[in-house]
Amino acid sequence: MSYSKVNGVEAATISGVNGTLKGSIGSINGIPGGSDNLWIAVGQDGAYGHDTATPGDAVTGWVGYRDPDTSSDFPYIAYGKDGAGNPRWVCTSTSGNREIRWSDDPETDGSWTDINISSGKIYSLAWSNNKWIGAGQMSAPQTILTSSDGATWGTLDVSSLPDITTTNSQGIGTDGGNNWIFAQQDRLYGSSDHGASWYLLKDFNDSRVCYQLAYSNARWFVWCTKAGGGGSNAEVVAYADAASSGSWTSTADTDLGASATGPHIAACVSTASAGLSTVIAISSNDIWRSTDSCASGTKMENVLPYGSANGIAGDGAGNWVVVHNGGNISYSVDDGTTWSSGASALTFDAGTENINHVAVNKYFPL
Repeated sequence: MSYSKVNGVEAATISGVNGTLKGSIGSINGIPGGSDNLWIAVGQDGAYGHDTATPGDAVTGWVGYRDPDTSSDFPYIAYGKDGAGNPRWVCTSTSGNREIRWSDDPETDGSWTDINISSGKIYSLAWSNNKWIGAGQMSAPQTILTSSDGATWGTLDVSSLPDITTTNSQGIGTDGGNNWIFAQQDRLYGSSDHGASWYLLKDFNDSRVCYQLAYSNARWFVWCTKAGGGGSNAEVVAYADAASSGSWTSTADTDLGASATGPHIAACVSTASAGLSTVIAISSNDIWRSTDSCASGTKMENVLPYGSANGIAGDGAGNWVVVHNGGNISYSVDDGTTWSSGASALTFDAGTENINHVAVNKYFPL
């Protein structure tokens, strides 16, 4: 149940409450926020995009802007909370003096605050249970980043972990509780105490490259390219049922191509069964989709209206958004069965840009 009225005013007609946009409202008097999804996309040359849509409706109202300039690319964005329990958005940047940026009002140009991180660039981050953790550059001594509010960050030295190298980490995930996993090359490192300590969880030992992690319905998923060893170029989803498990199963080759790197996977509760998850991996204008937590899956060719897909997010209610090069955006309202155009060559103040990633105002796990 969610609120339908505020002081007698229909929720559908409300744009905000006390200066907070409706898409960013978590709850009112303990009642969950309205049905609107707030989608935030990040891209190259300072590009941000936003769209607010009721689940099941077309995600076609995208608006773009640039903040603060055209020299910074934004690879990744996540949704979580500040230290007081209020919604907060955090994105990563390729700029050497604003590696992390945060905003409580991402629909507004000029709302982002820069954070300079001396340890280097961050390629993936997430929020869970009042904590943010990010992973990226692993220059010696290797560190990950942690924060209680998304604004003030500290480093945690992980250089003593077995087999860790100076290769960048491209993915981190959480189960919404105290369990975390980050990826480096063909290894996964886990934490069961909310990031206070880490251990080598899984060494696939086959020269694969592990990228983004996802979690849904008590199962972990990680997108991997070049899996199988011996020069194999198989692209697979590996999965396990416990954060502490060294036993991981890989799907058959999804045949999506080795160019599908970065945040090319997401997992959410399946609309077909509340006990299973829909997992979608993307590449170009193709997807690989499973609706049974990766017990099986199907490559769906040319299903996206645009090519060069870069990032994906879902809301846990069958609504998905994929972002592409050229300012293009695709969306699905039927759990990834069919896809439509959300935006074509979205303009960011002046001109369009490649869009790298997208997030929605929903907390893990989905």
